[in-house]
Amino acid sequence: MKAVWMIVSFFLISSAQAKELTLEQALDLAEKNATELQILDAEHTLATASFQRSAQAFLPKISLDATLLRADSSLINDIPVPLSILPPRLGYRDFGPVDGMIRGIQVIQPVFNADALKAREQANKAVQARRLAYQWGEQLMRFQVAGSYYAVAVRQADERATRMALEAAQQAQDMADGAYQEGLVAKLDVVRAQAEVAAGTARVKTAEAEVRKARINFAVLLDLPPEEHFILTSDLPVPVPPLTEQMPSKKRSDLKAREAEQEAAAAGLDKAKARRLPRINLLARQQWFDGDEPFDMYADGWLVALNLQWSLFDGLARKGEIAEARARKTLARIGVEHTRRTVKKEQELAISEWRAAWSAWQASVDALEAAQDALKLAHRRYEEGLGNMTDLLATQASLFQRRLEYTRYHYKALLASMNYCLRYGKDPLTVLPEEIR
Repeated sequence: MKAVWMIVSFFLISSAQAKELTLEQALDLAEKNATELQILDAEHTLATASFQRSAQAFLPKISLDATLLRADSSLINDIPVPLSILPPRLGYRDFGPVDGMIRGIQVIQPVFNADALKAREQANKAVQARRLAYQWGEQLMRFQVAGSYYAVAVRQADERATRMALEAAQQAQDMADGAYQEGLVAKLDVVRAQAEVAAGTARVKTAEAEVRKARINFAVLLDLPPEEHFILTSDLPVPVPPLTEQMPSKKRSDLKAREAEQEAAAAGLDKAKARRLPRINLLARQQWFDGDEPFDMYADGWLVALNLQWSLFDGLARKGEIAEARARKTLARIGVEHTRRTVKKEQELAISEWRAAWSAWQASVDALEAAQDALKLAHRRYEEGLGNMTDLLATQASLFQRRLEYTRYHYKALLASMNYCLRYGKDPLTVLPEEIR
């Protein structure tokens, strides 16, 4: 009795330490911890920083400078000066080296900088592309998390099915032992039942390993400790039937991101071509000079200038840049077309897979009920001496397979419905019950 209480206490403590996890909580953890989203977010931050830096196309540059100098020159050495002696005569004096400080403030205001303006347009399109890529990555992550979450439930259902099959095999072995003791069956029935129990035990161990594998994959996806024990509280929902009419087409975020990348590449080509044009800047400077040895003086000055920079030949660098930009634009255009074709193919396949998975799941429901009835009949026939162990074990194996197929077709129908929404640019969890989204 004491041992029983110890076992019960152990399971109560384990349940208390287990962490309950709903699908909504799993999605929140994935949004915070998933490395795929972190990479996309970092790329968006990088693109935003580049766009911010491109503001130099129209904003002024303001700088302060100060120079402490000590200079000498032949122009200020051996300078003839009158000497205050009698009789008056000329002498020579060196006025160097000269010590002093020059301070200034300078403003450069771009007036016309065509390539910088195009660079800002390119950076803006890159930000849009990264933002849309993050949106698509978020949808993919929600689909992946939901699929991984319910994959654990499916593996647990498989484990339960294997345990039920093992219990049925043990029951069949007990029946065979009893019938053999009464002289109703041969020793062969007992051996066959024992072999099925051994095979069922192996299947249970394999199912337990598959559950652990699914749990580890799910934990790693959410950045949870693989050894942490958690209880999934959101049951596998009932799949919804396929739509009778095709869902209204909505341009997906991944296709929008590709189009934004194409527009960024086009702006990059315009930027490369714009380098042929001159740059015009407005320059304003205020400067102060404080002189020490040998002149004790103070002076200031200012200037305003219009600066023109025009590179007429730069060693084919500009021509090479234009060729590279044109190639990137071509690659971006091909990428858009490839994504468009992929989207079309995925949408056509999604509805087909959904209908097939739904039909298979519906058929598996009838097959499971028929297998359960068949097992009851096989048990009755064996107990009455009308059946044999081979038929009984075959019927049990058939029921085990129907249970596995029912759970897996259930899971496939659910995934197919979520995948259909995803491929049409909708939230993949739209098909789930509202209380668990």
